[in-house]
This record gives sequence, structure tokens and C-alpha cells, in this order.
Amino acid sequence: MPPLLVCGTSNVETVLHLKGETLPSAGGVVSDSLFLNVSGVGANLAFGLERLGSSVKLLTLAADDPAGKLVRLSFGGIDATFAPTRVTPQTLTLVRPGGRHTFYRDPGDTPDDVAPVAGFSNLLPGCVAAVMTNVGWTRGLLPVARQAGLPILTDVQDIAALDNPYDAPYFAAADVLMLSAERLRLTDRTAFLQELLNRSQARLIVAGLGREGALLLERGTGSLHHQPAFPVQTVHQGGAGDALAAAFAHFLFTRAAEPRECLRLACAAAAFKLRTSGSGAGHATEAEVMEHVRTTRHS
Repeated sequence: MPPLLVCGTSNVETVLHLKGETLPSAGGVVSDSLFLNVSGVGANLAFGLERLGSSVKLLTLAADDPAGKLVRLSFGGIDATFAPTRVTPQTLTLVRPGGRHTFYRDPGDTPDDVAPVAGFSNLLPGCVAAVMTNVGWTRGLLPVARQAGLPILTDVQDIAALDNPYDAPYFAAADVLMLSAERLRLTDRTAFLQELLNRSQARLIVAGLGREGALLLERGTGSLHHQPAFPVQTVHQGGAGDALAAAFAHFLFTRAAEPRECLRLACAAAAFKLRTSGSGAGHATEAEVMEHVRTTRHS
């Protein structure tokens, strides 16, 4: 099975589940409330793809520090390559009742690190697609992937404007462009996504809507397809968007499914992910996704 090449950040995440809205200022015991895992968008995508059954190569960053050592031990059967950085990123996530979460990130130097072009080039042969996160150091890898003729899927995360220079290289390079459109008003979404399609070379645009599901716009069809969400009891919202992206990539590139079916199954995978603690934990297998689709009605 040809591998998918994932490029993105990994970090150590400490999750604290709160009993209420705030932490007691006096401190105290928080029994069964702390959860430690490795996450980060690159790690989440790799975990999600591998769990679904895709063959995965991962290019990420890790320092020679305690957090970096934990990151290096966390990828099991994934073919992971670690480029050096000064300090491994860490995240503190506070989760409130209902799964609502707040991230506190210490990214270190990773957003501004130099693109590891040589390492990326060595990993390209034999890959079926590149799954690129939009952390700064991946920008320099986009033209390398394009020159190699590799399809690129990228997730630009939360987007509210079309003219952000930070996102422009990803708009220009992606064959499949994913984003979160939760902050966009319902009346703005169609026009926004159509203009985004005009400004990019993407053949597919996928917009996550959280509890509303997701939207798919295919070049040449002129129609916007809405996939409703699958209802689930939310434990932790972190990483659901990454699960959506990983599953869409898996079913599109590894299983060669039609885009609308890819989106339906990806929404099921994202819902499944919401049931567990930790942004990097709880990804579904392909069999679990299929069972979730079979037994669950849309919201």
C-alpha cells in the first residue's frame, strides 16, 4: 500500500478535565482528571491515518529534551522522521463540562524553523500524496511536493478571511483544501467557499462546521454539498478537525472513494474521536467508522 506523507508538528499535551468552569485557586487533588498524550496536528493526522489502515510516513520536529523523548516513543509502527528543533512544543488543555476546551500552547521555535527540505525529499519516493499542515516550516516543502507531482492535501484550520498572506502558499499548492468554517455566518459560506475555489487550484474544498457537519465544494460541479454531523456524547473536542482531515485523506487516497462518500465517512470518524480524552487519542479504525455509520443516524 503506497504511504501518505504527513508533515506537521508534534507536541506533548497535558489535559486537565475541570469539574466546573474554573480551577480552585487553593489547589487540591484532581483525581482521574489528568491525561497525558502526544498530539499536535502532524501527530494527530499520522495517528488517525495509521489507525484507519493507511500506510504513513511522518516528518515532524522534536528536540532532545524530555518532551521530545516522549514524542519519539509515541509513533509505534509509523515511519517517523524527526528533524531537530530547539525545544519540543507542549500544550496544556483545560476541558470543561460538555467537552469544551481551551488550549494553552508553548510552540517553542517550531513555527519559524527552517524547512527540512532534504529530509522531505528523501521521504517522497513511493508516496501517493502529501498531507501538509499549515505550520510555518512546511511552506518551503510545498514546491518540492508539487515538483515531484504529488497531490497535496492541506488543512488551513480556522479561517475567516481570504487575503491572509500566511495562507496564500497553501491556497496555491493544495489539490485538496480543508478548513474550519465554524466562524463564518451561514449566509456567507457559499460565496466564501466559491471565492476560495477561484483563488486556489484546489479540486476539492472541505469546510468543517463542528456540530453542523461539513461542506464539500468540487471544482466543475458548481454545487455545495452538506454532510450532517453524526451525534455523539462529547468528552473532548480537541483533535476532531484533524480526525476529519485524516479520514478524508484515507478514504480519498488510500481507498479511492468518491469525495462525497469520503466526507460522510470522515464526519463519522470525527464524531467517533469526540468520545475520548486527549487531542491525539481515540482515533477510529476503518471498521469502527463503518459501524458508526451503520448504527447512527445523523443529527
